[in-house]
Amino acid sequence: MPPTRMLVGIDFSKNRADLALLKNTGELLIRHCGFANNQAGYQQAKELILKTLSECGLSGLDVAGEATSYYWLPLFVAMEQDVDLVDYDLKLYLLNPKWVRWYKKSQPSNHKNDRIDPRYIGDYLRTHRPATTWHYDERWMPVRIYTRLRFHLVKSLSREKNLFNLFLFLAYTSYAQRKPFSKPLAMISQALLRDPALLDSFQDQDVEELADWLHEHSHHLLGDPAKCAQRLRQVLSERYRLPEDLAASVQQGIEILLDTIQYLQGQVTQVEGLIAELTQTGHPEVAWLDSIPGIGPVFASGIAAEIADLKRFSDVQIWDDRKQQMRPRRPQELSDAIGKYAGLWWPDNSSGNFQAEEKRLSREGNAYLRFYILEAADSLRQHLPDFTRYYQSKYDQAFHHKHKRALVLTGRKALDLIVALLRHKEPYRAKEAAALSPTG
Repeated sequence: MPPTRMLVGIDFSKNRADLALLKNTGELLIRHCGFANNQAGYQQAKELILKTLSECGLSGLDVAGEATSYYWLPLFVAMEQDVDLVDYDLKLYLLNPKWVRWYKKSQPSNHKNDRIDPRYIGDYLRTHRPATTWHYDERWMPVRIYTRLRFHLVKSLSREKNLFNLFLFLAYTSYAQRKPFSKPLAMISQALLRDPALLDSFQDQDVEELADWLHEHSHHLLGDPAKCAQRLRQVLSERYRLPEDLAASVQQGIEILLDTIQYLQGQVTQVEGLIAELTQTGHPEVAWLDSIPGIGPVFASGIAAEIADLKRFSDVQIWDDRKQQMRPRRPQELSDAIGKYAGLWWPDNSSGNFQAEEKRLSREGNAYLRFYILEAADSLRQHLPDFTRYYQSKYDQAFHHKHKRALVLTGRKALDLIVALLRHKEPYRAKEAAALSPTG
């Protein structure tokens, strides 16, 4: 193969972009050069790349970088929009760091540092070139920033709630078990937890009087104030009595965590408003998915933003064992490919006569897409009878982790419906869900 294109492997970090340059034959041109990961550093790197292309008489440029957080994004956007690189048929490839790590393990042992890794990235591109190139998607990248931010906020909120439950146990041992209110974070519950002196006064108060107090101060929202009062009295009588100094620290922790949870909830709500505003026009895919009962604009945006253009998956040719030739993916194969991309698939584990009895969920892939699919599936099972029945059947079949297993399988079924709507470019109709066969 004649050397006509130059390959550039880039190892990104917050402060630097380390490059290695080689020909498409594997011949190394520059083993390592590092630049600041900013606009000035990019200009220096571009000058070196253009100079090397000219000196070596190469006509094409392929650039690969690992998807390390967002550190790669500004440079990739700058390269795609740079008019000086247009004549070199620039192709950008974004690599999963695990791919490069596995590739490096297949080579003789070597050091792990920024001077060596760019060469492995470039060589991986030479030997395992991905089927699709990276392009800046002006329709979906801004949405993706918001939906991924919401993902992280929701995860942070979940962590803070777990920590709050731990502090709640320290202060009121059986609060979570007795459930004096529907949720520990209900408004009346939060108000009481912020006032330990008031709670202490309830311990010897008559149940009927306490029920009347709760009924009045909850704005008459409690379904059974008497039962709430009785359970609250139980919680107060069953708690451990902590030393005064320790109890004060725990109480301060509870109040700080309540403030943190309220703040994060407000941030999630704000981001959801930005998502809805941004996708209101120019994103028909969100409207198609939002038409499914229970999904809503936020989950629809999260799913659509991660899938983006279906052609990324449908235009990839696969091998047909029967016809012994390459061909486009069929509809179910397209859904399977996106499921694999989201980590919602179960790899075979076999060798010779051995066949594993259990298949484990991969979980490797796009964590954001997997998160939004499973969130949507959890909502679908509560709104669509077909998904309710499917979830329940999988729940009943499971021996361990019943909800998790049933939810993942329901998510995989939901993905079939989602891909069908995106493929046909039309909103949901009830018969489409019933026509889908179970995939789990």
